Amino acid sequence: MRHDRIIIADDHPVFRDGLARLIQRQQPEADIQQAASVEEVLALAAKEPTPDTFILDLMFTTGNLEASLPTLRQRFSRASIIVVSMVDDMETAKRVMSAGADGFICKSLPPHEIMAAVAAVCDGDMVLQLAASGLPIGETDAPLRGLTQRQIDVLRLLACGLSNKEIGLRLDISPFTVRIHVSAVLKILGVTTRAGAAAKAIALGLDQSP
Repeated sequence: MRHDRIIIADDHPVFRDGLARLIQRQQPEADIQQAASVEEVLALAAKEPTPDTFILDLMFTTGNLEASLPTLRQRFSRASIIVVSMVDDMETAKRVMSAGADGFICKSLPPHEIMAAVAAVCDGDMVLQLAASGLPIGETDAPLRGLTQRQIDVLRLLACGLSNKEIGLRLDISPFTVRIHVSAVLKILGVTTRAGAAAKAIALGLDQSP
C-alpha cells in the first residue's frame, strides 16, 4: 500500500480539516500534513520525505499562492499539485494551470466530486473543474455497471480503507483472490491506484461496510 506524503493548505481550518479527513479515508496510510499559509507550505515541503501531493488553496489572508507555483513545480517535478479554491474564473484557472498546477478544482463542488477530481489528478490526469456535473451521486460513474457483485463488495471495503488481507477475512476469500478482484476493479473503473478506486466508490456512496 502506498504511504504518500500529502500537504493540504487552506487558511480556513474547518474546510482544511474536512478535506484532510476525506483524503485520509481514501488513503488510510498517507501522511497528511496541514498548513495555513504559503509560508507554512514551503516550510513543510522542504522537509523529508519529498511530498507526493500538494492540495492547496489559491488565496490566503497572508498572500497569494500563484507566485509560488512555478517554484513548487520546479522543485517537486514528480508531485501532484492541486489547487482547490473558491475562485471560479476560467482565466485564473488556466493561468494557474500554466504556472504548474496539475489540477484546479472549485470548492463549491460537492465533496464526492472534489474527491473524484483529486483522485483523477493523482492518477495522472490534468483536471480543470469549476462547476459540478449536476448528476446525482449514483449516476456519476457508469463504469460501475461493469462490476460483478463480488467486485462491488471488494470495492466497498477498499473504500473503507481495508487491506487485501482484511477484505479477504471479511468476504471469506484469500488475499490472492482479493488482489485479482482489485486489479479487475481498477481496470474497469479506469484508474491505476487504490486511492482512485476509493474516490469513485465514495462518489457512488459505496464507502459503507455492507
